[in-house]
Amino acid sequence: MATATGTAGLAVGGAAGRASSGGTSPEGRTSYSQQGEDIILHDLLRVTMKIDKPVYLDIGAADPVAVNNTYLLYQTGGHGVLVEPNPYYVERLKQRRPKDTVVAAGVGVDDAQEADYYVIREHPMLNTFSRDDVAFRQRAHTESVVEKTLKMRLIQINHLIETYLGGKAPDLLSIDIEGLDFAVLRTLDFENYRPAAICAEAVLMVRPGVNSETVNLLTSKGYVVHGATQYNTIFADPARCS
Repeated sequence: MATATGTAGLAVGGAAGRASSGGTSPEGRTSYSQQGEDIILHDLLRVTMKIDKPVYLDIGAADPVAVNNTYLLYQTGGHGVLVEPNPYYVERLKQRRPKDTVVAAGVGVDDAQEADYYVIREHPMLNTFSRDDVAFRQRAHTESVVEKTLKMRLIQINHLIETYLGGKAPDLLSIDIEGLDFAVLRTLDFENYRPAAICAEAVLMVRPGVNSETVNLLTSKGYVVHGATQYNTIFADPARCS
């Protein structure tokens, strides 16, 4: 089993909220995502792949601006579909991202039409459908980390693309769904809906010399690791790179 190679991290100047045209200013480049992933994606899609106005599918979009992987693309002419189950963020997404389509749902991995959605106390960005993720977070607390549990509708990823993107693969798939990224990626029909780039919440290696399951899956599908940060890995389809 080959280990991932060719990884490039990124140090980003500027601060979220100091927006400027194209994400640049005399003082540096503006990033809105967690660790500069949006700048890597912007340059990969627009400079390397020559996609002037990228179309994205952002699963687990959360806040429309802060810690968001697609807001920089939105600012520079991109558009797409934002999938978010949290009612609070759904309303904010609709207000701040009017050119995007907002889907208030979770993404399923089987035929289930709904699932339990765990609202994490005081940390809405950590809300999840994963019981294992809740159990992991509970280890460090005596009080329940779950504020409430909601029944939330589910849509499969291929159905999302068929319904909201007209059956055309997104240029970018950004996925951050607290412990379920790999499970959803396994269900994607790569033959018919192959994104040019993917940003997934996944570490490169689980231990020295051993790739994470997400890296193994996507490299087996022909993707290469284009960049990585502490929390996310960015994959590119080499056939789309000029």
